[in-house]
Amino acid sequence: MVDAWWFWLLVAVGVFWAVGAYQRLVKMRTLVTKQFGVLEELMLRYQGLVQDATTAAVTSPSGWHTAVAPELGASHWTRLQVAANLSAMALARMQEHPLEPSSAIALVATSRDLQDAWGALTHPDVYYVSVPDELTQRWAELSISIQPDVQRFNQAVDTYNQAIAMFPANLLARVFKYKPGRRLE
Repeated sequence: MVDAWWFWLLVAVGVFWAVGAYQRLVKMRTLVTKQFGVLEELMLRYQGLVQDATTAAVTSPSGWHTAVAPELGASHWTRLQVAANLSAMALARMQEHPLEPSSAIALVATSRDLQDAWGALTHPDVYYVSVPDELTQRWAELSISIQPDVQRFNQAVDTYNQAIAMFPANLLARVFKYKPGRRLE
């Protein structure tokens, strides 16, 4: 009778531990998702800036096409719009799967392309395209203000990855197929 009592006590402790460990893992996954939600809101502001810049260029006689090199200006604007669209699609995929490494890789790549396209458009050598100084300033401010949120997201992913790698929580991670997430770098 005493042996059965110890057995059931160990089973109860194991069940309580498993439920607690599972709730901790779920809480960490939720934290990563929340951190990405904040980051996503900021990253969507880039889309708004691209839209504002495109609108300003279309309404300004010297913004979209110029007499100097209209085809060159159009290629820069097209590159920016394509990069913005790809970045928005990567953001949407990342929203659905914030811990999937391929989503993070795609988001980082498209964000770099968007930054490169904006940099090429506003580069001083591209004198035949005009972007309002206010939009260039807002882009620079956003690029700076987004960095702390990227770091918080990366920290949440690191904490989650450490939690699913530790024994005995790694057993639950395997059972529920929790894979390590990827940082946005």
